[in-house]
Amino acid sequence: MSFVPNSVRVRIAPSPTGNLHVGTARTALFNYLFAKGQGGTFILRVEDSDQERSKEAYVHNIFDSLRAIGIEWDEGPDVGGPKGPYSQMKRLPLYQEYANKLVDAGLAYKAYETSEELTAQREAAVQSGEQDYKYQRPTPEVLAEQQANPTRQPSIRFAVPADRGHVVYQDLVRGEVSIDSNLAGDFVILKSDGTPTYNFAVVIDDMLMEISHVIRGEDHISNMPRQIMLYEALDSLNLLKSPMPAFAHVGMILAPDRSKLSKRHGATAVSDFVAQGYLPEAFCNYMALLGWSPPEGKEIATLDGFARQFKLEKIAHSPAIFERDKLNWFNGQYIRQMTPDTFFAIAKPFLSAEFDLAQYDKPTLVMMLDAVRNNLTTLSDISETVDYFFKTDVVQNSEMVQSVLMTEEGQNVLATFERDFLPKADFSSPEALATTMKDFIESQKPLKTKAVMWPIRVALSGRTHGADLSKTLYILGTDRVKDRIASARQRVVSSS
Repeated sequence: MSFVPNSVRVRIAPSPTGNLHVGTARTALFNYLFAKGQGGTFILRVEDSDQERSKEAYVHNIFDSLRAIGIEWDEGPDVGGPKGPYSQMKRLPLYQEYANKLVDAGLAYKAYETSEELTAQREAAVQSGEQDYKYQRPTPEVLAEQQANPTRQPSIRFAVPADRGHVVYQDLVRGEVSIDSNLAGDFVILKSDGTPTYNFAVVIDDMLMEISHVIRGEDHISNMPRQIMLYEALDSLNLLKSPMPAFAHVGMILAPDRSKLSKRHGATAVSDFVAQGYLPEAFCNYMALLGWSPPEGKEIATLDGFARQFKLEKIAHSPAIFERDKLNWFNGQYIRQMTPDTFFAIAKPFLSAEFDLAQYDKPTLVMMLDAVRNNLTTLSDISETVDYFFKTDVVQNSEMVQSVLMTEEGQNVLATFERDFLPKADFSSPEALATTMKDFIESQKPLKTKAVMWPIRVALSGRTHGADLSKTLYILGTDRVKDRIASARQRVVSSS
């Protein structure tokens, strides 16, 4: 069987049994980058044969999450295409047709055991000391007895050749891989309810959709013997409609403690990260570097830029570690690269509903958000970062307030600011206030700049870090600045 494709066609085939996971999203991204870099086709296929766990809401989450991080598909359930349908439950007749052809050729057979009997067989194998359980075909007498029972609905099992030996294939990431096919045992390809198992459905779907490369997680390596044997069986019957694809198994994404990434480590679904205020572009950029490094060494780039450099052979063998700090760094970089108007548009929905935005015009709101974004990690931090522009009382009796305002030096700065700065300050623009503030700081020497600015900032915002002080003064306006300085000084006096 040939591994050489006529054209690049790749797919991502998530199961809608939960929201789109980070690991699946990274696999989708690698497929997308490879397809776009090779001028190929990227396909979205929904593997929804697990009817007990599959939900339509999860299907929509898959669509929305992929599109949120900038991934669009050329063929799929919602956009159509020449190789559809693109969901398994609409392809059941295809699986049944090919399973029956394998049965007719003697390469598969009907099995009638109940789940209870299979469980008992497995437990008996364990008790007898077998380390690797393999399904045992029933004797002809037992099979005849099972077939005579009209209540039994058969599944279809693939007959693993007794002398098949090791399955060897060339992995585009890992090189030559050899796995003993005898470990598989005769495996189910069609369940008794008519739905396919994963290994059978994925082979039939990849074949009929003419998939050229299968790029997926390394946890699927164990499936390779079953899938290759199915390709060999179809080929022997001249049923193979397209060459067996080339395979590339990428390392898993692990948590910092090198355990499987799970909810105990925080968000694991793409939609959760988006809801927390991670920019889709930043999230996607970070994901692209989990197990792959651009040869030019430039970490921040567009998907098109990465696609031009992406090579399967350059994917790392080892697992990738999901580091939240690194993701935060990327998010901060993207936040700071935006224009003020663009940042305002994406950050505004994250502002608290309790804020009275009507008290400011749009240019002032744009200035406000722009003034604080350099300190942001995620968009969900925005409300806490600008809350002092909407509060009426901001000075809290914290240890920080005590250390800044409840000192003779801090009190003197506020008194001087109230007496000398406010009466002559020009509140017509932040630039005018910046000039006056510079003069005021100069007049307070030998005090250091921080010693002058901290008491003023704490009085105005209740914190020692925040937006540019001249912009803070401008946005708050003359009256509120005067009130907050007076209130802070009164608090100091009341606490004395």
